[in-house]
Amino acid sequence: MFYHTILVVLAIFIAGLNGKPTTTSLTHELIEPERCCVSKQFSAQLSTSTAMALPDGKTYSSYAYYNYSYDADRAMVGMKGVSFMLPDLHKSNLWIIENINDGQMYVIDQDSKKCDKSSMPIKPLKCIPDTATYLHSSTFGYGDKQIIGDTWLVTVDDTVNYATVSRDGLCVPLTGHSFLQKLAMVNAATTTDFVPKVDDPSIFDIPAECQSAI
Repeated sequence: MFYHTILVVLAIFIAGLNGKPTTTSLTHELIEPERCCVSKQFSAQLSTSTAMALPDGKTYSSYAYYNYSYDADRAMVGMKGVSFMLPDLHKSNLWIIENINDGQMYVIDQDSKKCDKSSMPIKPLKCIPDTATYLHSSTFGYGDKQIIGDTWLVTVDDTVNYATVSRDGLCVPLTGHSFLQKLAMVNAATTTDFVPKVDDPSIFDIPAECQSAI
């Protein structure tokens, strides 16, 4: 489940857009929107697609969708959902728990009840950092049901991320596209059904099968 772990880290990186929000400024005659931070607690639907070149020359790709929850007070992330690996469309029912404080991630195959424990190679970002570059804005929705999304270029180590967040005060991570140079990987994520609360706190409860995981 190593590749699932990498995928999930990227998803968290995108959905958890460290840095402090700053005020507006002018860039190339465009008014730069205010940087923002995601809600301290939220739940959403997260859809991801990933492609990766493996060391043996083969490729790995997948599509997945998750019920995703984040709680800054607990410093926890929880995800439950389904992943399809290409080209055979192998289906995995996954439950992922991340403890941000100790940097540990648990990936549970809910069919086999197998749990893999690993260290997080990337810490989640809570805010659009000062070092981010504003690119452009666009509108989501139609008619009188529209919100503005601002797209930022965020670079962390060897990861390049294009993150679009809402300008409605909630800083909803609408879409994200990440490129990892060392892993030769690309990842895209879309967030929908956002609510500024945790729907089910039990998603953060580490199950018994993970207690003995190495």
